[in-house]
Amino acid sequence: MPASDSIEIPNRIPVMVLPCTLFPHCLMPLFIFEPRYREMLRTSLESDRFFCIGTSDPDADPDNDKRSVAPISTAGLIRACVKHDDGTSHLLLLGTQRVRFVDWLQQQPFRIAAVEPVACENENPSLADQLVEEVIELTTDLAGEGRAMSDEVHDHLRTIDDPSTVADVVAHSFISEPHQRQELLETLEVSERLHRLSQFLQARIADQS
Repeated sequence: MPASDSIEIPNRIPVMVLPCTLFPHCLMPLFIFEPRYREMLRTSLESDRFFCIGTSDPDADPDNDKRSVAPISTAGLIRACVKHDDGTSHLLLLGTQRVRFVDWLQQQPFRIAAVEPVACENENPSLADQLVEEVIELTTDLAGEGRAMSDEVHDHLRTIDDPSTVADVVAHSFISEPHQRQELLETLEVSERLHRLSQFLQARIADQS
């Protein structure tokens, strides 16, 4: 699992607005083809290699309504990028740390936001540890969708001493509903996030049965 806790986050970051959510400690593959985002990518690669995914409301117009972009995001670091002859690019974006958009410094041709880091809180470590085991076990019952975790991955998750990281990795891997993903990203208390994640997983299991 990629390490990202020690990476320094810039205080202004370009933003790519999409109806999806990037979690810390997780990788997102992207295909960059729009001219404005080609320029954004070039800007990022020439500076600190960061940009955010600004999660947009599917029912709003992200180009004309600032409120359509969720206030909490994840600073993403470009880990690999391949540019093609036609100017498009494939890349892997690593989620590093939750951030909050505090101001929009630029709107066109692509957004740039002033950001501040957002800290998670683990107010009940013993409860969080119990919920970690619960959500790991629940992933076993999601077999049949090509996304089930092996015993080896389960064992690996149990070696991670940060419940917040486990919650993010499981959410990234098993939660597909956009509003649920963003809700989990914005739930900063770790036990509460794990509890909501458990509820979402149980609902998916019930839908499959």
